[in-house]
Amino acid sequence: MEAQKKKIILDVDTGTDDAIAIVLAALEERFDLLGICTVSGNIEVKLTTENTLRVLTFCGKQEEIGVYKGSDLPLVSTLLPWTAQALGIRSEIDLRTGKRWPLPRREGTRLDKSEEHPEYLPLPPSKTREREESAVYWLIKTLLAQEENSVTFIQVGPATNLALALRADPRIKKAIKEIVIMGGGDRVTNTSPAAEFNTWADPEAMEIVLQSGRDILMVPLDATHSAYVTLSDAEKIAAIGTAPALLVAGLIRSLASSYINSHEEMRQYQAAPIHDALAVCAALHPQVLSEVVHCNCHVDISGGWAYGQTIVDKRKLLDSETKNCRFARKADRNFFLKWAMEVLSKDREKRPHN
Repeated sequence: MEAQKKKIILDVDTGTDDAIAIVLAALEERFDLLGICTVSGNIEVKLTTENTLRVLTFCGKQEEIGVYKGSDLPLVSTLLPWTAQALGIRSEIDLRTGKRWPLPRREGTRLDKSEEHPEYLPLPPSKTREREESAVYWLIKTLLAQEENSVTFIQVGPATNLALALRADPRIKKAIKEIVIMGGGDRVTNTSPAAEFNTWADPEAMEIVLQSGRDILMVPLDATHSAYVTLSDAEKIAAIGTAPALLVAGLIRSLASSYINSHEEMRQYQAAPIHDALAVCAALHPQVLSEVVHCNCHVDISGGWAYGQTIVDKRKLLDSETKNCRFARKADRNFFLKWAMEVLSKDREKRPHN
């Protein structure tokens, strides 16, 4: 008897590592991928949507997997340059003061992500379009139609879409068995001295999701940086020889080039963390994560220097009712690489040989 597939929804801001996550989620035979939602994050939502369509088309999955364009603005935060521009305000002023409250200058904030996430992935333009329904509308409609505790929501971009859906119709929570989040960081941050990018881009949305009462597995930078993939690993993936494998290998090389230039640890390893793909792996194989702490986690939304920080309560006096997520501190990079290569190799086995 064939094992039942795991129903998942993927929420992305594609993005280089998002593209790898999409390839693996689309090709993993043990997933039933209900659809992909896009959101503004690494780049604007019109670009994340086009990039998502390009990846699915490249993998031959554009007809069976729907793409739903989501939120182009965060709930409250106006820290992203294109957010300020969309609101008709000067980004220089907005990034310094915020829309609602005074914010300190953010000299330590990394905003230029163009090297790591180009506007368009190096793939042919998509010949298909996103579905007519907006991501939030589709999420509500789809989740209300599912059985209780039947869907795993994998969030690898800012949390805007899911937060809006939860606020619009809280009944959708019944269908969500688990939310796997690539986001946050405790000992490791990237966009500011306190915050990881996905959380920083829409802190209020991430706080809504974290306090939703669902089973939440956090895959933060602490875990993704320990599951780095090396340039040598990329060559092993390329040797699989299929178009998706060659795409993944090329994207890893691109990410590694960026990280090797900017990150001392990754320069040493000649590698890059493939953040979003690790979250996809963890949704199917939670054992890839280690040092997983059941804890209380909140996001700072006060508007100060720690805006967007994931605050992990390390106290041991907390009762179980206050613990809202499982927070991973490490991951098994060998397990992660083996899984990715298995998924890509199975795709080779299914394709006709010349």
